[in-house]
Amino acid sequence: MDAMLDPQLAPARQTARTRTVVLRAVLGAGAGAVLLLTFLRLINFGSVYQRLEHINISLAVLCGLAFITAYVVRALRWRWFLAPYVVSIPRAVGIYLVAIFINWLLPIRGGELAKSLMLRRSNGIPVSRSLPTVTMDKAMDLLPAVGLLLLLPFVHLHLTRPLWALLLFALAVLACGVVLIGFAALRRERTLAWLSRVIAAVMPGRLRHSVEPFVVQFMDALLALMRRPRVLLITAAYTVVAVSFDALFCWLAFRAVGEAVALPIVLYGYTFYNLAYILPTPPGQIGSNELIGLLIFSGLFGVGSSSVGAMFLFSHPWTAVLIVSCGVLSLAAMGLTLRSTLGLTREPAAVEARVIAS
Repeated sequence: MDAMLDPQLAPARQTARTRTVVLRAVLGAGAGAVLLLTFLRLINFGSVYQRLEHINISLAVLCGLAFITAYVVRALRWRWFLAPYVVSIPRAVGIYLVAIFINWLLPIRGGELAKSLMLRRSNGIPVSRSLPTVTMDKAMDLLPAVGLLLLLPFVHLHLTRPLWALLLFALAVLACGVVLIGFAALRRERTLAWLSRVIAAVMPGRLRHSVEPFVVQFMDALLALMRRPRVLLITAAYTVVAVSFDALFCWLAFRAVGEAVALPIVLYGYTFYNLAYILPTPPGQIGSNELIGLLIFSGLFGVGSSSVGAMFLFSHPWTAVLIVSCGVLSLAAMGLTLRSTLGLTREPAAVEARVIAS
């Protein structure tokens, strides 16, 4: 905040920010290299290469189409949460694809904040109003984990301890959110007072006075969303469609490398796979895609390691091309640049303070 007010501090602030970005990039690349090397040691690269030589191009194209369609469906789901604000379908899809691109680039999910900041720029929607819709949208992606847990007694699936930990962590996050919202609905003032004490404990005075009004608006907007059962039912239906396209992408990707995997395994496996990205990943998800996929599909479901290795070594670069292409095209369509959009995600507290002040 002081650097914003004093121009003399701007160069030092820019230098510190650049160093932080470079350090994160180096650490992320190093972590990705370790994960990738670990993955390569766990597979027979000769067998994997043979499968990649005979990849089915038609199925590869179809799986790419299913991959992007799953995100388009999620963008349409998010648009329902934004009502009564009117955001066009192309705008909602474009912002969503840019956010996916940013999440792919950064180890921490800066794309979620970027959605709100781009909406403020393009549609004048306050961050305090749009950020709760982003929260609800991401919470919808945790619903498949709830379904998996409920079905586990009937499918006789043995989960490893890391997968149990991942599943229970996701459910704990969802449960905490539900409890907080439920308590806020019954005891709004008491909940806000508790949140105010938490903010006071972790933030300095000047920033706290800016953030507290934002938190009040955020909670009120979140409660308003929870009081719209029709919207919740519609967005749950969109979630089912999106998860179906996720499973279709995974099934087609395995078929493209010559492996027929049963649909239940694909559905469970890819849901677990997506759930793992609650945690930070290296830039470009280098190494993490391959290793997580191998641990889940080969380690848990017994799919051959050569098949899993070939599937992820093919699908990772292919989906990366799709994510980057769609993200860049969406930025261009909205008159934005990657540099300016990434800059928005580096100063969330300052941006939120300016939003509230305006």
